[in-house]
Amino acid sequence: MFSSCWLLKSPSLRLSFLLLLPLLLIAFGLCGEQLTNQVLSRSYIALDKLQAENPHPQGRLNIAGVVNQLDIEQEPEITQVEVYTANSVVKKLEFELAIAQVSTAKAILAQKLGLSAQEMQVGTQLNKQLEFNVQGILAEIEKERGYTKVEIKTTNSALKNVELTLPTTELSAVETAIAQELGLSRQEAKMLVSYRIKN
Repeated sequence: MFSSCWLLKSPSLRLSFLLLLPLLLIAFGLCGEQLTNQVLSRSYIALDKLQAENPHPQGRLNIAGVVNQLDIEQEPEITQVEVYTANSVVKKLEFELAIAQVSTAKAILAQKLGLSAQEMQVGTQLNKQLEFNVQGILAEIEKERGYTKVEIKTTNSALKNVELTLPTTELSAVETAIAQELGLSRQEAKMLVSYRIKN
């Protein structure tokens, strides 16, 4: 008897559910967009905000070496200068100055390096500490040759790239040397350095 009552009620339940389903879909379609917009337009106060403490840490590099090559490239509104050094960990400095005149660019560059305009030539001894914001560091470890070439990208207006050569190929030693050369903490150096190992 119980099973027969269930069978009698079952088709009517299916029919009422099928009639109710389109009404629910229409109501959701009409009200869903308004409800979604209202929820998304609310401002939420986040207690823990994600912030970078120092996106571009400041590096300090002591340059003590002899200028052995000076390349100057002039473009319509920019002068690019590459300073190569010898007898130093620092091998190359790349500057980009928004000045079209080479003599003016040389004078400004000499001032940045602590030299007079006349001293800005091959054979000049450099002894200067440069400060710059570090954007990123690429360390290419040359295992066969026994050294690591380090390229430092900066966010400064004039100094764009710095190239170092470190006499080590061990990852921890390279990281420590980069931190010491740039006056950074090991944690800052670890966050900034990308490695490329060549055999």
